[in-house]
Amino acid sequence: MRRLALALLILTIAATLASGTRALAQRGQANLSWQQRFLGILPLVKPDPKDPVAVTVNGKPITAAEITDYANTEKRMINATSTEETKAVYRDAMENLINRQLLLQEAEKRKIAIPDAEVGQRAREFQVAGASGQSAPVSGAPDEILMTQVRGSMEIEKMLEDDFRANNVRPTDAQIKSYYEEHKDLFVKDPGEVQIAHLAVTLPPNPTDQQKKAASDKIVRLYKEAQKTKDFAAFAKANSEDAKSAAKGGDLGYFHPGQLPPVVDRMVFSTPVGHTTQIVESNMGFSFIKVTARRGETIAPLSEVRAKIAMVLLDYNEEAVLKTLLKKLAKSAKIDFKTMPGQPKPGQTVSQQPG
Repeated sequence: MRRLALALLILTIAATLASGTRALAQRGQANLSWQQRFLGILPLVKPDPKDPVAVTVNGKPITAAEITDYANTEKRMINATSTEETKAVYRDAMENLINRQLLLQEAEKRKIAIPDAEVGQRAREFQVAGASGQSAPVSGAPDEILMTQVRGSMEIEKMLEDDFRANNVRPTDAQIKSYYEEHKDLFVKDPGEVQIAHLAVTLPPNPTDQQKKAASDKIVRLYKEAQKTKDFAAFAKANSEDAKSAAKGGDLGYFHPGQLPPVVDRMVFSTPVGHTTQIVESNMGFSFIKVTARRGETIAPLSEVRAKIAMVLLDYNEEAVLKTLLKKLAKSAKIDFKTMPGQPKPGQTVSQQPG
């Protein structure tokens, strides 16, 4: 049950580890692993007859309080602060609780059972870790709600481990090598130097709104045209308003990391050779940059990153197996969304996918 122990630890220290991962991923899903979504976040809510039911999964209710509790934990984990992030977290919480319930019901059908002693030990580990990630003394035996939720996570984990073994999710050496060859840009040890050229549309001192709009419209038009030209140097020479660099086809020379403004530095060192960055606005005007060459770049050898690649591929393969299982379970499930107090009758359907 090593994965559950890891998931619980991830939960308790996530506020620290995830401080740099505020943005939500595409499709409204938070950038969380399947272990965090279905094993680590436990809605520890005491039953309350007054708590409205938000949705039922094959007759099993999921309450508004459970969704809120789950969402609040997820918000802390990803440090969600904006209104859009909060809305996405609540949608994510409902979807993940529905999927967790589908997995719990499937584990029950398969008669997955965990000894009480193992559940108690895991629950005590959860208690000791504490919700804030700080070590805390055990205040007593785990309560019934915690025991039930931890048991459910352990049953899901055991069921999925059986499915993962059956589907042979462990990546082969050939797959690891193929991933390395196709994604060498992810394993740069020293980025070396990058050569860049740009095309600029300048603004006069204290420009008017009209002048700003005209410059903005012009750079957008030139940006679109630049994507089609085969000779960026000639295009920049003919159109750039930075006279000094325009005479050299927009060339600005080579740069080491840290020599450019931070935003520009990140852009150019993450842009492949032959591609252009997005449009950059400054008090001087507007511009976009083309990465024309690199030199001195060093890539970590496969031996150094093999374990990291294997873990990435393993996670990907596990997610694929889980996604297939959830699609199968959702297809035959009866999922009813309830009308919440003060809300119109819901007409949406929730995608039954793990992300």
